[in-house]
Amino acid sequence: MPHSLDQILPSLEALGIWSYWIIGLASLLEAYFATGVFIPGTLVVDAGGILVQQGVIDFFDLVWFVAIGSIIGGEIGYWTGILARRGLNRRWDPEQSPSYQKAERLFRRHGGMALVMGRFLGPVSGLVPFVASVAGMNRRRFVIWNIVSGFPYALGHVALGYFLGDVITSIGPAATRLTLFAIAILAILAILWWLIVRIERLLPFAWSILQSIGGAIAENPDIQAWAGRHPRISRFIAHRFDRSSFYGLPATLLAAAFVYVLFIWVGSVFDFLMADPIVLADTRLANLIHAFWSPSLLRFFAHVTALGDWRVIGAVAAAALSWLWINRRPDLMLGLVVSITGNVLTVAFLKVIFHRPRPDLAYFIETSGSFPSGHAAISAAFYAMLFYITWRLGRLGPIMAALLAATVAFVIGLSRIYLIEHYLTDVLNGWLVGTMWLVIGIAVAEWWRETRAAHKKPIPGALRISAISLSVLFVTFALWQVSTYDKALNIPSQNIADQVVTDIPALFATARAPSETESVIGSPLEPINVIILSRDQATLDTAMKQAGWTIAEKPTITSLAHAAWAALLNAQDDRAPVTPYFWRNMPNDVAYQKATDDQTLRKRHHVRVWRTSFVTPQGLRVFVAAASFDDGLDWQLLHHIDPNIDAERDTLTSDLTGAGAVAKQDRFQISSPRLGASVAGDPWFTDGKAVLVVLK
Repeated sequence: MPHSLDQILPSLEALGIWSYWIIGLASLLEAYFATGVFIPGTLVVDAGGILVQQGVIDFFDLVWFVAIGSIIGGEIGYWTGILARRGLNRRWDPEQSPSYQKAERLFRRHGGMALVMGRFLGPVSGLVPFVASVAGMNRRRFVIWNIVSGFPYALGHVALGYFLGDVITSIGPAATRLTLFAIAILAILAILWWLIVRIERLLPFAWSILQSIGGAIAENPDIQAWAGRHPRISRFIAHRFDRSSFYGLPATLLAAAFVYVLFIWVGSVFDFLMADPIVLADTRLANLIHAFWSPSLLRFFAHVTALGDWRVIGAVAAAALSWLWINRRPDLMLGLVVSITGNVLTVAFLKVIFHRPRPDLAYFIETSGSFPSGHAAISAAFYAMLFYITWRLGRLGPIMAALLAATVAFVIGLSRIYLIEHYLTDVLNGWLVGTMWLVIGIAVAEWWRETRAAHKKPIPGALRISAISLSVLFVTFALWQVSTYDKALNIPSQNIADQVVTDIPALFATARAPSETESVIGSPLEPINVIILSRDQATLDTAMKQAGWTIAEKPTITSLAHAAWAALLNAQDDRAPVTPYFWRNMPNDVAYQKATDDQTLRKRHHVRVWRTSFVTPQGLRVFVAAASFDDGLDWQLLHHIDPNIDAERDTLTSDLTGAGAVAKQDRFQISSPRLGASVAGDPWFTDGKAVLVVLK
């Protein structure tokens, strides 16, 4: 499974000052064509920019590390080219690589400037230094251009990460019924497909170069002398790269892949056990998704999640085994059985060990543990194995098989998150478990294929027809299960017992009622600065309407598009959605806004309100609110708030009082005077006081 920012960010943040070195190393490996195929260096650098935006690391210090790393990576590529010019080129054919050809054309057309341009051209970036060396570029001239190219790359991608930090921080909590999943699906699938295609294009070329280098090293007299002194070790190393035997290169690559995924899996378990920030965000993300459930999307993802149901898996597996038996492929049959069986047993064992309760807001009733996700695991162990089998049978090309495997695994895991059957960390861990068993299944299949003679005896006609009929029957049953999938629905208890409070200021002096709001990842945002006592929600709505405030729409694809258009045209939208904040892990229940005299969405009064379970002895419900004022746009995209949030607090209470809706008001010190930043990173200040408003 390719890396993503939600994996990279927590790991980098936990490393502290070592983050600089790790990010610099990633940029180095990205800049060298052989390792750039596998290492998502640019993604790591972008993640570093996000950490800069969050204040974890320094901008210019990171730029130095990234620039130096990319420069060193270019140097390694240049010296690899020197080896090629000294005779290695008789062992490889660069004309077979489209990426190499593109890099060569770029260098011929632009010379040294190609090093600068190539940094931003994905697969070409690591090849340009190599091409420059093969083409005989002067050493001194290369060093100058290599250094010059490193800094624009570093500045550009760290700045891009900083900008993405602003956007992600602002848009992340505003994930909606449609926008969250539409944007996530398109973005993540695009990254998956891009990585797979990139590996497919560069891997043969990189492998041929590495083979050539390996051959040159093996022919070195000193190496041959060492091998003569240590024959057993040299034979072992040579055998690890033997392509003619499964126990050689195939086993080496599969073992390396397994260890790599195992390493990431162990890290995800530690994140879970140590309550890493990504785990702490699980509950908030689940609550946010629940707030924007859509009936149509619930039905859609219910059918998608059915693909991971044991009845569907069993039927499709039986059909696949029947088909493989017809084709006399016991190797693939064994690999499929091992992948499924090992995955199911491992997931069952881990669920018992960790015993994490299911989310309270789950759509369906589930009784097994939540960590890891069995559906996510089987999506990798079974469906990815099916696409591998399809490729082995010659029905699909390797790239299409990889793309389909990644897509199916992604949408099944996504369905578990949307239906809140699992937390985000459950799904990530499930993918890793399934991937490990996928690698094991492939290894078993390849081992069996090499060590056992193929069965050429054809299947008798009657048995063949029976097997095909069974396969069709099993597939039909699976399709019927998916189309009619239904389970007992979970009905979360909404009747949280009311708690009577007699002293509101004392309530906020305890942990029962936090004095500030939070983002989806738990970072502190604007404080609670208005507390409203109202008979019910309807009374509050009426009072706000009398004061000139309107209810903001829930974020949807339609409301967000309308708001974006209004902001672009500097027009008014009285019901534009407001980015959700969290209080006690719950998104705001409602938001109100009021237009300004400018009659533009770019400037508006707005307040987020939460309904609490606290009531007064007189039966008044406690509503908490965070008010602030949008006074423009950052980057013509994100709302910028006025730093004086106390002024907006006073504007709201003044409007309510002027409308005759207030029976009594008071103010008290809810927190100490302090500075802070909004979800978009805008600074604010407060005197730490909250206004207590009692509505008539």
